[in-house]
Amino acid sequence: MKIAVLIGNVGLDSQKRTINGILDKALLDRANVHVFMCEGGHYEYCFDYEEGEYNIYTLPDFTKYDGVILSSDTIHNPEIVDHIVKKIREAGVPCVDMSANNPEFMRVEMENTIGITEITQHLITRHNARNIFFISGPSDNDAANMRLRAYQDVMAVNRLGWDKDHIYYGDYGFESGMKAARKFLGEARSMPDAIMAGNDEMAVGAILALKAAGYRVPEDIIVTGYDDSDVAEYNHPRLTTVRRGEYEAGNAAYTKIAAVLRGEEVEPHTVMQGRPVFSESCGCETGLEHGGGELQEKYIRSYISSHRSLEILKNTAAEFTGVTGFNDFLDSLEQRIRCMGIEYFYLCMCSSTDEYQRELKKLAAGEEEGRDTTAYSDEIWIPFAYEEGEVTSYGQFSKSDLLPEECRMKRKGSFIVVMPLHFRNYCFGYCVTGNYRPSVEDGFVQNFILNLENALERIKKHDVMAAMVQRLSHGRTHDELTGVYSETAFRSYADKMIEAAGKEKKSVGIIFADIDELKDVNDRYGHEQGDTLIRALAFAIEQTLDSGALMCRSGGDEFIVLQTDCDEIQVQKQIERIQTAIEHYNAVSVRPFGLSASMGYYLAKDADGIDLDEILGIANEGMYRNKKTKKMFRVEQAEI
Repeated sequence: MKIAVLIGNVGLDSQKRTINGILDKALLDRANVHVFMCEGGHYEYCFDYEEGEYNIYTLPDFTKYDGVILSSDTIHNPEIVDHIVKKIREAGVPCVDMSANNPEFMRVEMENTIGITEITQHLITRHNARNIFFISGPSDNDAANMRLRAYQDVMAVNRLGWDKDHIYYGDYGFESGMKAARKFLGEARSMPDAIMAGNDEMAVGAILALKAAGYRVPEDIIVTGYDDSDVAEYNHPRLTTVRRGEYEAGNAAYTKIAAVLRGEEVEPHTVMQGRPVFSESCGCETGLEHGGGELQEKYIRSYISSHRSLEILKNTAAEFTGVTGFNDFLDSLEQRIRCMGIEYFYLCMCSSTDEYQRELKKLAAGEEEGRDTTAYSDEIWIPFAYEEGEVTSYGQFSKSDLLPEECRMKRKGSFIVVMPLHFRNYCFGYCVTGNYRPSVEDGFVQNFILNLENALERIKKHDVMAAMVQRLSHGRTHDELTGVYSETAFRSYADKMIEAAGKEKKSVGIIFADIDELKDVNDRYGHEQGDTLIRALAFAIEQTLDSGALMCRSGGDEFIVLQTDCDEIQVQKQIERIQTAIEHYNAVSVRPFGLSASMGYYLAKDADGIDLDEILGIANEGMYRNKKTKKMFRVEQAEI
């Protein structure tokens, strides 16, 4: 059995508990679970970055899964959610949505009103709070709006007023809680008796801002949260909050999917009831047993884990700062991965090295990339794979497979976590961890990947800059239209070749070539068509050159070839090869005009004391005699 799990905003404890609830139940059932997750929803005003994060949900091919667990409320992008729902519907696989958004699917819904209702009423009746403010989640989030309406309903029933100044829409993060509290203190017409928050993180943020402003919690202002997360327990004072049962909800979601796949009848709609936990931040004694020793031990373990993670991240950032090449990046990545205790890790990159080089050339030329760089390419490759202590790589495979068939993780089973790899909305690919719980238990892996993303962007910029420098350098020595040497560069190299040949008493040969009737083609068909003939002659000459020969474009339609250590027969054969190449071009060309070139040559049997301009002039004269003969022949043919 293979299950896809799609969940967002994974920086929050509630989402982590949900994932762990799914995994624990699924692994007991020996199922394979693929978790697609990101931190989208946390980054205020970083729209490009959000786009890059949410792109991960376009990756799964649901036809390759037996079932899907979707947490649509946690993905704060309606278009992405619509895309996911459409693809699940088309695949025809059973799905459990952990929200009320999609009634066509089975649901494990987190009840969002009872806990808020009871806490609001508790503040009014037990603590005599009258001026109660509310920090909501995003305005486009259904769960957030349910909690807000529950608060408003209780206030209305108790005939207590509220207005827009009493409500702040946050993003569920600490910072938005701090901003809300500052706004309430600075802009509200009256001071709040209590501040209710739509989750614990915003509540703790509000407490921090209140303390910084000189207010005590709960003596001056009561603060409550929602979710009963670890931060609620660790905070001083401990938060009055709502226990939702996300872990149990994850259990229930997997149980529904598994039962359906076994052909069993299931209840399509399950509601997980939240219940209030009254604690210190509202002035109540805790209803839970918080052993001081146990809490201290949990805190110490958390501190040690966080400190270790921070050290790894600091070392990663420091090491990647100096990396400018992809191979060096892979070497550094190996060292970091070995420190993390990851069993399986895959760096899955879009496109290929050849395609990447083509992209660089386009960027260096000021052009747009050839592919849609905001989306995953159809083909993926893995330049770095870490499998049970061994480093390897994998060539191209279809993105719908996520991982190549031959990789060890795919044979192993258990669970994988798939996370986006991008810089703003530029899609590098994705990362996969296998059987690694820290991927879903803290933000360490996500922050690690952020370091990878920044390093890859630096490498990309470095490579683009190098390509631009190369292009500029190439432009100083090469003709832009044909890519062969310019006359200036030719003369520099030619002088050296002639000097070397003169010292060794070797010969030097010059061929001069010019396109016939190019003006007529330009006048009748346009200069773009004329340019095709110039490029065609350049290619015809270049592909027939002997080793060591030198060529350039010397004028609009003129080309020069220089050879040393050659005889007259060799020079004439060179001209014959060029004419044969021209004939081949004309044979396959579909244009209404052909390519014709006149050529002349000069051979100096001893290059010693030879003047380049002198022999160029002689070869040029030979070319014009050839061109004049051709023209006379065409006139004679016309008269006949």
